[in-house]
Amino acid sequence: MKWRIVGIILAIVVIVAGIGFYELYFVKIAQASIPAGKFIKISNEDLAPPGKIIVVEQSWYGCPVGAAASWAIYNTLKNYGNISYELHTSDPDHSPANIPGLIFLHFNSSSILQFYVAYVYNEYLNGSYNGTPIPKNQLIPVGEQILKEEYQQMGVPNASLVYQLIIKYETEVNVQQYGKPAALYVNPQHLNFAILISGPGGTYIVTTPIVNPTILEGYSPGYVFGHLDQFSAIINASSMIQNTILDAAGPLAGECPT
Repeated sequence: MKWRIVGIILAIVVIVAGIGFYELYFVKIAQASIPAGKFIKISNEDLAPPGKIIVVEQSWYGCPVGAAASWAIYNTLKNYGNISYELHTSDPDHSPANIPGLIFLHFNSSSILQFYVAYVYNEYLNGSYNGTPIPKNQLIPVGEQILKEEYQQMGVPNASLVYQLIIKYETEVNVQQYGKPAALYVNPQHLNFAILISGPGGTYIVTTPIVNPTILEGYSPGYVFGHLDQFSAIINASSMIQNTILDAAGPLAGECPT
């Protein structure tokens, strides 16, 4: 009887330990809040296809945060493949206004990295990317549905999980400096901006500006494109993206361009 009790206790210990191991290494790393402007590891799961790394962006056509970040994204990912784009400026009615940026059209990978971007809303934050009107108080729920459909249509690997993580960290998890999730501290409330990077080394996310849009006020897109090296904030953000890619790559890091 004594050995039977001991056996039951050991079995319970093994089960509890196994659940803990699974939670630690294969599910999510709990985050009560996340810092602004920095990638944070949110999961040990690899959401990319075998031997690949994925970089998934969410933005909108008139987003000043996305416009400013686009330069750092381009400056990093140009080493991983060919990016087609359009020169662009952000919503002239949204503060800060007329921030120069790039709208990404297509990414043709020449490496182990795959890049996907979904622009949820239109230029003026009053409709979907294709111009369908959206009431201000419906920007988040309608935007969530658009994002889900876009990721599925463009074939994002593990699209449902990627979508769920981006929505969770934009709408539910507080940003430490704001005391609110990224989508709720802006006016009107809307899906703002996010980059998710995933590979064998885990999954990372940022949902707040990685380049302060105000530093680009007054510049044309053409000028910024021709003088990227003059903007230290863009260079620093590029390095942060590259370092996060290497972290997410894990054992694949040696196959990443340097």
